[in-house]
Amino acid sequence: MTILLLNALAVTLIAGLAALGYLYLRATRARQEIVETLRQSQLRVQQVEQELGALCRASLSAGDHVVTLERQVERLIERQNHLEMRAASERPYGHASELVHKGANIKELVDSCGLTHGEAELLVMMQRGVA
Repeated sequence: MTILLLNALAVTLIAGLAALGYLYLRATRARQEIVETLRQSQLRVQQVEQELGALCRASLSAGDHVVTLERQVERLIERQNHLEMRAASERPYGHASELVHKGANIKELVDSCGLTHGEAELLVMMQRGVA
């Protein structure tokens, strides 16, 4: 009976060792999969960091470009306002005055000199009042 008991104990021990070996292999494979997943995750994090850095640089560049464009628009608006004021002050009053002396009416002054109706009317009144 002792031999039978020893044989049963040996079989149990061998089965236990086999189960332990199987569990060790599964744990080793799982560890390798975890390590590989971690490596891939780290690579992806590096890629995302690089992409984020590129986006940040592009955003800063775009922001600088927007500021430059805003300044250009401001300068253009100032120039346009200056040109409009200059054009308003340079209306051809001298030529209009000559036309009034030659007998031009208000409509002719508005059409030929670009004066407003009020300006043409005032110029006619002034010229005829002087004459």
